[in-house]
Amino acid sequence: MCATEPDEKIVASYLEAGGDPAGTWGQVVLAWAGDEEQGLADAHAQFRFAAGGWKVQSELPNPINFEAATANVTEDDVAELVSCGPDPEVHATAIRRWVDAGFTHVAVAQVGPDQGAFLRMWQAELHDRVRA
Repeated sequence: MCATEPDEKIVASYLEAGGDPAGTWGQVVLAWAGDEEQGLADAHAQFRFAAGGWKVQSELPNPINFEAATANVTEDDVAELVSCGPDPEVHATAIRRWVDAGFTHVAVAQVGPDQGAFLRMWQAELHDRVRA
């Protein structure tokens, strides 16, 4: 079972229906950047479509429709969905929400352009925080 929001009700329904507890996957989106403002700008530019929920994500056929559907999405709207900035604890908290909801696997998607810096931060600071 894969989900795009850390909802414990989704996990509970899956398990009540006989699903394998080891087969619960979630995807958290992070926007690591050198500062919070840049992370938020990156998240808004690249991930604002998530503000509309799954219906927007799954039903819009092409980029122009996504642009139209997200024209009024603000950075504040995105900030509620994506952890942003350089603080590894902010991102660890976002990941822990999935674990607390009962997911056994959490895929991490980094939306910022500096994937190398994100991976260095992951290895040096974030991985051990979320494994604990």
